Amino acid sequence: MSGENKYNCDYAVPKKPEGSYKTKRTIVRATYIIVPLAILAILTVCLGYVAFVSVPFFLIMARPVINGTWRYVNYDQRYEIYNAGTIRFTRYYGKKFKTDKNDAHADEKIAEKLILECKIKDFEIIAPYNVPEHRKSLDAMGITNVINHSSSPSNPNVYYAVYTNESGEKCAVLFDMIEKTLGIMEYYNKNTVPTELHFSGEELGK
Repeated sequence: MSGENKYNCDYAVPKKPEGSYKTKRTIVRATYIIVPLAILAILTVCLGYVAFVSVPFFLIMARPVINGTWRYVNYDQRYEIYNAGTIRFTRYYGKKFKTDKNDAHADEKIAEKLILECKIKDFEIIAPYNVPEHRKSLDAMGITNVINHSSSPSNPNVYYAVYTNESGEKCAVLFDMIEKTLGIMEYYNKNTVPTELHFSGEELGK
């Protein structure tokens, strides 16, 4: 987390492997093994022992292929607060292989995908996701477009923020809350519900 201005904030947290995200990681891992073996098997059938000459090639190519693909199933959920209360949610993939000069917002050295960008003041409500009364309020809204930008929805520090998109559809975004972010959001949006945040190693539910 960084930011010289007390109303600026930069935070990133690894996405927990679960659900479809975990499935994708498993498929990618299996692909790293199955595809080279399948190619070697085909070459062996067609060319015989000559195929084993290809083994060093696969070993040389393995590192750049894995570095270039694994990041897309092993990313951080990142958000940045800047420019007088603008919040920008992105998936952080690590350093860029090359600079994309067409992206005016992204850091030239960061590979990321923009998920959502808006003003904090425009959120209709910002509340703790795992507090029963606030979770019921969110469920009662019947929102179908919910962006999960949290490390995991079960994290006790996850908040939700409700907003209306350009199409007039009511949406929500889930994200991990930290103390600095909570203070900033209270400053910019009076509809922020403060709560006690939990830290790693604490016993919850007491």
